Amino acid sequence: MPATPRKKAEGYRSALFLLFLVGVSQAGTGPLLPLFEKRYPTGAAGVPYLITAFFAGSLAAMVIASAARSVGRRVLPAATLVFAVGCAGIHFSGNISAGLVGCALAGFGAGNVVLTVNDVFARQENGVGMVNLLNGVFALGTVAGPLLAGASLKWGRPYGFLVAAVGAVLCLRVARVAGWRTHEETADARASRATLGGRPLAVFLLLYLAYGGLETGIGAWAARDIQSQGHSPAAAAGIVAVFWGATAVSKFGAVALARRVSTAGLVIAGLAGTSVSLVLASLPHGAVAGFLLAGLALGPVFPTGLAWIAQRGGGRRSVGLVISASMTGSILFPAAIGWFVGYDVRVIPWGLAAIGALGVLAAVGARRTAVGAVVGGKPLAGVR
Repeated sequence: MPATPRKKAEGYRSALFLLFLVGVSQAGTGPLLPLFEKRYPTGAAGVPYLITAFFAGSLAAMVIASAARSVGRRVLPAATLVFAVGCAGIHFSGNISAGLVGCALAGFGAGNVVLTVNDVFARQENGVGMVNLLNGVFALGTVAGPLLAGASLKWGRPYGFLVAAVGAVLCLRVARVAGWRTHEETADARASRATLGGRPLAVFLLLYLAYGGLETGIGAWAARDIQSQGHSPAAAAGIVAVFWGATAVSKFGAVALARRVSTAGLVIAGLAGTSVSLVLASLPHGAVAGFLLAGLALGPVFPTGLAWIAQRGGGRRSVGLVISASMTGSILFPAAIGWFVGYDVRVIPWGLAAIGALGVLAAVGARRTAVGAVVGGKPLAGVR
């Protein structure tokens, strides 16, 4: 039985709040490490691995879910519950082993939630706007996470994770995801499980590999580059915060642009604009403007690319594969930049700009492969 408009609206609200909570937990782990070092005195050396456990759980979820055939109405409630249990486990854990298990569970649940909800939002009418709205709310969670972590450091307990656990339980009604399917997916249910093949999939994997390296590379190395220009560590942290804030603003802005600018155009312009902005950031007195503009340009790329994949006929597996590629890029490219930084810190903005240029080439290749794209023997509507 199709979901009523009211039930759909409730499901949308629950999904948005759930992604906000995932953002809170993901961004709040790092700032809470000093608190965990005090809570786990005999396992303090393993505390940094809490972050690794969270993201390893997320990556494992992406890989497994990409190959699974289960639809959202079965996966999402279970993933939400696993996320809640993991967050609660982190809050109540009394030793490093329990903390690592909690982080791995929270990450595994979060990975499935992110994949499923992004995939569903990307397939709605005005999917570009919907998925940008979703990721904008997630970005707000990544801002709230460190703020809650700062308060938790004073209170002596990781209350941000308790908030995430309770909130996730309240979001279990997001299982109404089954009622959000569009008429196009109902007509061809196999499209929701399809995987792009050959060159189309390869270029999207390369695009997201570059995106992951670009976003994480900026987050990891921007402060070092800014300090090399004579700014204090506090000022550098503030400028990086401006970058992250700008990514959130531009995601919401993309909701308005979605009906006026092509999906491919948004992705290509975003990556090209980020590369140019990073070159600007390398110039004397250009750091603030450069990283602000980089955030504004980069923000819509990730969610808009997911909507583009949906337009091309790629399903949940394709979405999972490209998000996994993004996570892989988040590991490889920042590490490579770190190796070069040992020789010359000035490599940071130029190396990041080169990664952005690689993403542009991949996006251009993806647009070219869109010519003549078909699903089920018919031209694919929405490909531009």
